[in-house]
Order: sequence, then structure tokens, then C-alpha cells
Amino acid sequence: MGFNRSGRRGVVFAFGLIAALALQGAAWAIEPFKIREIRAEGLQRLEIGTVLTYLPLSVGDELNDATSREAIRGLYGSGLFQDVELTRDGDALVIKVKERPEIASFSLKGNDKIGGDELNKSLKDLGLAQGELYKRELLDQVEQELRRQYMANGYYDVDVDTHVDPLPNNRVDIKIQVTEGHVSKIKEINVLGNKAFPKEVLLQQLKLQTSTWWKLFQKSDRYSKQQLGGDLESLSSYYQDRGYLQFNITSVQVALSPDKKDIYITLNVEEGDKYTVKDHRFSGDIILNEEFLNRLVSTPDGSQFSRKEATESADRVEAALSDIGYAFAKVTPLPEVDESKKQVSLNYYVEPGKRAYIRHINFSGNAGTNDETLRREMRQLEASPFSKSAVERSRVRLQRLPFIESAEVETKPVPGTDDLVDLEYKVKERQPGQIQFGVGYSGSQGFLISASVSNSNFLGTGNTVAITAENSYLSRQLNLSWTNPYFTSDGISQTISTYYRRSKGVIRFSSGFDYDVLGADLTYGIPLSEFTFLRLGGGVSRTALQTFPTLSSDQVLDFVINNGTVFNEYQLRTGIARDTRNRTFFASSGSLSRLNVDISIPGSDLLYYNASLQQQQYFSLPYKFFVAFDGTVGYINAYGKSHAVPPYQNYFAGGPNTVRGYRDGTLGPRDTPNGNPFGGKLRSTAQTELVFPLPIVSDNKTTRMGFFYDVGNVFAEGGDFKAAQLRQSTGLAFAFFTPILGLLDLSYAFPLNAKPGDQTEHFQLTFGQGF
Repeated sequence: MGFNRSGRRGVVFAFGLIAALALQGAAWAIEPFKIREIRAEGLQRLEIGTVLTYLPLSVGDELNDATSREAIRGLYGSGLFQDVELTRDGDALVIKVKERPEIASFSLKGNDKIGGDELNKSLKDLGLAQGELYKRELLDQVEQELRRQYMANGYYDVDVDTHVDPLPNNRVDIKIQVTEGHVSKIKEINVLGNKAFPKEVLLQQLKLQTSTWWKLFQKSDRYSKQQLGGDLESLSSYYQDRGYLQFNITSVQVALSPDKKDIYITLNVEEGDKYTVKDHRFSGDIILNEEFLNRLVSTPDGSQFSRKEATESADRVEAALSDIGYAFAKVTPLPEVDESKKQVSLNYYVEPGKRAYIRHINFSGNAGTNDETLRREMRQLEASPFSKSAVERSRVRLQRLPFIESAEVETKPVPGTDDLVDLEYKVKERQPGQIQFGVGYSGSQGFLISASVSNSNFLGTGNTVAITAENSYLSRQLNLSWTNPYFTSDGISQTISTYYRRSKGVIRFSSGFDYDVLGADLTYGIPLSEFTFLRLGGGVSRTALQTFPTLSSDQVLDFVINNGTVFNEYQLRTGIARDTRNRTFFASSGSLSRLNVDISIPGSDLLYYNASLQQQQYFSLPYKFFVAFDGTVGYINAYGKSHAVPPYQNYFAGGPNTVRGYRDGTLGPRDTPNGNPFGGKLRSTAQTELVFPLPIVSDNKTTRMGFFYDVGNVFAEGGDFKAAQLRQSTGLAFAFFTPILGLLDLSYAFPLNAKPGDQTEHFQLTFGQGF
């Protein structure tokens, strides 16, 4: 700062931002004076009032060392000026400023790999946008951050070029041009110091991999500092889970080739000795019975030390405590090492905290769903002790609702208390109502026209209403249904449905008969436990059968001669099911076991029963693979005065839902004299599929692909079953739920043991049929 007198008394204080901060404690030699007037010079877009807003001085105040520093800090702190001078003109304070330029336009181009709407929004929030004030230091920070982001993702050859072009009226045009260059790929990864495990085994623990020419869509060869950090943790876990408690990565070297195309990574490790578990104990406020806690621990005495097992044991103890109200219980496994014997004593230190109770359960995101519809799915109740398993089960029940796409839960402590929590369930709804009209194709019915109107969340109540009409060359049908999942408050569901079907044959090459059926059903689902349900209901139907003397098979004609052509039936429908699947459709974990028995009761024109058993099971595998198994056994037979099963109720096999690779409905017994498939009383099928992650982005909820193995057949009588007669096939299957065509299901199969007369079909496609 300078002080001079030239005719007038003039005091000039020139400050940069850094100088202002540096001079805060400095000694000043300024002659104080009382301000009679304040003027500003250099303003272009701003008014004097704006300057006065940030100036902590006014007319009548005294200007001295302290107030001068405050004035400078206030004006620079506004961010509006890049230069400030204070001068004295008599008793007037003159403020000379240089305004920061206004950004007339801002553009960022060439950043294809990093950026998008999220980056643009972040830049705008920082102040790099049209209409904001230009700050050179901010632009430098953005340039450096872009370089850092690119290098962190393997783009070491990136070039970020910034241009600031001045425009009239103190404005600037800012352009950032990014030249991304090529991504640097990992050429080699070396591990030095390993003795217990070979290098190949250790490299399998890393997500970063060396570049391989035959992996067309490989991304694991792109270096990322964040991913390397995660891989180092994975490598440490691998050793420590196998007894090497003192394992350490001593150094990591990442080298770049001169042309910046190849990256070489070297890891130096010290394995240390292998440790075993000497014993374990519990300390702290245990709360639970120690014998019970011992059953939760998977680190038995004498076993190989494993950090994973110790952590999972602690997690199980925490979960047990959280199920009795200790929402914030913390269990820490503390290893006590005996170096001389290479043994570890595990001390599980328990800190239960106070028992927590639920104050409120709140929902968000349910714009189209009533609060009561979601609340009735809760297994955790308000005013009751917190239970982690009940909270999670409530979330899963919400997510299984057909009109909920996803559900998340957050536990929030109530401010001012140490024993109350609120549960915040955030749901994402999917469109519950559907109006569809389309054309589909089925291997058994050919091309079909269908229309449907359905709503799985009618008026936000969770009730389902559906109307479906379908017309094809071989069939015509109309279905109406109404389902109330909470017909009673304790969860008994009710489904009412009516239907009309007219068919020219059960399959494309039929046994020469048509039939019309008109009926109605009333069914209840009664929960026996959280996962088990009882099915109980009844139905009534009237069926008319039409035969053709020159076309109908001997079996159909015999049935008509003995039983007539019009049948009234009264059905008792029973069943039991246990369902632990994570999703109703496109499940990937859990199981479904279902047994149904339908009986036409006395008073019906035809007496028969139909029993079916289904077992679905999902087995998780590493790397997002899993195995899906679906096995079914069905048996139908007459009883009482009836001696034959209606031909339209026979079981058929072959096609996408039973044994792929064989034409739909063509396996099993044949009629005479036409030799067309006639079906049978017993059907046994099993479909096993190895589902693998697709190279494209997929949430595995609407798209699925896998290798399959199918086996099954139909037999005329229950006693005719022979394993040698089961048909087998293998191939590739793809399923995709489209918004226009509905479920698209296609497969390419290779029959493995087709017999003479079997009608095989490699490629099979079904679409336009809903779930």
C-alpha cells in the first residue's frame, strides 16, 4: 500500500485478495479521517448501490487501519471484482474497482467419455455458465479436475485446451476443448513376494486384468486408480481369509510406457505366517445367552483364521441383537495375537446401545398408491421394538407388489432421544394400468390378435382388475377377473373370474374336435405363514364338444359315445404353495414349491381330479451367474362313475414351456387313425438353465439369456412312465419383456434323443403373451 500527498491529500490502498489476507496483522500508517462522501469509479454493469451493499462502511464512519481492511475483505469477498483501490479525495472515499467479466457463452466439447448432463449441471452450480461472472482460478480448477478424472480412468494422453476470448461490454466467451486420445490399457500385472499362492490365482482376485485380444468388449484392462485400490483390498482379504493375518502390500508401482498406451503394475507383498484360532469369547454387554451366541460364530477353536468368518460372525450377532430392539448394536471382533504360537484369540466385543422403538413409519414416492395399501405389507409395526429382519422383510414385501418397481428403507434416529427411530420407506412405482392391443405368435396357436385392459393398483387400493380378449385361427376367448389381495384384514385374498373359450382344437394338428366352454371361478388365498399360502376355491363351467365323423379320432368318438357332448362341471380347487423368490417374475434367488389339486365334485357330469406339483429353485454362482430349475409333474384321472378324462383336459408336452426343440404339444401318445398328438394323463418335465450376465447393460429384471437343458414327456397312463422315453434337448434361450409385444421368448434348441415320428423344431418363438 502506498501513501502520498500531491496538492490534495490522497491515500491509495491497492490490494489483491492474497495481499489483503497477508496484511491482516500488519502495522498500518494511515491518518484516520471521517468519511463525508463515498464515490465509486470503474463500474460498468453494476450500480453504486451494489458496491455499498458489500462495503462495511458508510458516510459518517471513520476510515482507519481496521476499517480499511474490513472494506477490502468485504469488496473482494463479494466475488464481483478482480481489482479494488481505495483513494481519498479530501473527506471523500473513492472506490476504484475493476469488475469481473460476465460469461457471455460457455461450451465444453470433446468430452465423450466423461461428462454428460451431470457434469454440465455441476459446472453450472460452480459458476461456469452463461450469465455468471468469470473467475480464472475456477476455470483452472475445472481444467485440472478434468485431467484428473480422465487419468483416473486410463486416458493419460488427454489434452484439455481452454480459450477465454474477450468480448465488448466486459464479457468473455469461454471454450473448453477436450481431446481424449486413446485409453491406456494394462499390459502386465506382476506380483512379487508371493509364496503361498501362485501368481495366476492371485490375479484372479483382481478386477483389473491385462488386455486380451479376443475379449471384444473388455473394460477390465482400463486402469483406474479407484479400482486398483479396491483390488488391493480384495487381495488383502484373500490372504487374511486364509490365515495370513499379517499380510501386507509393501509397495505398488504403476508405470506408463513412453507412448502412453501401456500400463505396467507391480505389487510387492509380504505374506507373513499362517495363523489359527486358539479360542473365542464375548465381552462387553452381551445381552443374549452366550450359548446361543456361540451357535452364531463360525470361527471354531483350532480352525484357520479368517477375517471374513470373524466379520460375518460379528454381523450375525449384531443381527440377532437388532431383532430384539437393539437397532444400533455394534460387535467388533478383536484379534489377540500370540506370535510365538501363531495363534489368534478372538474377542467379540459387544456394544448393544439402548433398545430402540419405532416412532413412525413413513412412505415416500407413492403418488399413485394409498398409504394403507403399503402399510398393510409392514411386518415391523409402530410403537414396537425395532427388528432388523422385520424391517427388511417389509421392504421385500413392498418390492414384490406388482405396481412397485423398487423399495428402499432408511432408519433415522429421532432427534433429542436415544431410544426412538423412524423408518423411511422410499418406493419407486411402476405404471399399474395397461392397455394393450397387439399381434402375437404362438407355436400352438399360430398368429393371434389380443387386447387387454388391466390395472394392478386400481384406485391406489392394490386391487387388480383385468379384461382380456384374444382371437386366433384356432381359438377365441374372453376373460374377466378381479383380485383383492386383502379381502380380509389378516391377508386372505379373493379372486373372482369369469371366462369364455371357443377352440377348434387343443393343438394345431388336433384330434378333430371343437369345444366351447363358459365358466366362473371363486378362489381364496389363505396365508399360513410369511411364505406359505393355502389355495381354496371353487368353479362352475359348461362345456360343449363338437365332433366330425370323418375327422375326429377314435378316442374322441368313443368318449362322446360314452359321455355325450355337453357337460356341466362343479370344481373344487385346492392347493398349497411356499414362495421365497426375490421377485415374482425374472427371479434370481429363492424357491417356489406349489401343489394344486382340482376335483370335479359329485353332481358334475364328469368326475375327475387333476394334481400338479411344481418346484422352482434358484442357485447363485460367482460372477453374477445363477442356475434356474423348474420341474413339474402333473397327473389327471377319472374317478367314480366316469371312466375317461375329457380329451380337452389331457396333458401335452413339447415347446417353450416344457421341452424345447420339439414342436409345441407334439410329444407323447398319438390318436388313431390320424396319428395326431392326443396327450396323456401323466406329464413330467424339468427345465434347467444356466443364466449368465449379458455383455449389454441389463438389470436382469427384464432381460435374460442362458444355456438350457430340458427333459420330459407325456404318458397315456400313470403306470406307463419310463425314463428311457423322456425326451431331452439343450440350447440357448433369450427372454425379453418389451413394452409393445409383451414377453418375447425365443430359443434355439438341439434335440438330444429324438425318436422316429417326433416333430423337432430348432428355433421357437413366442411373443405377445403377458406374464
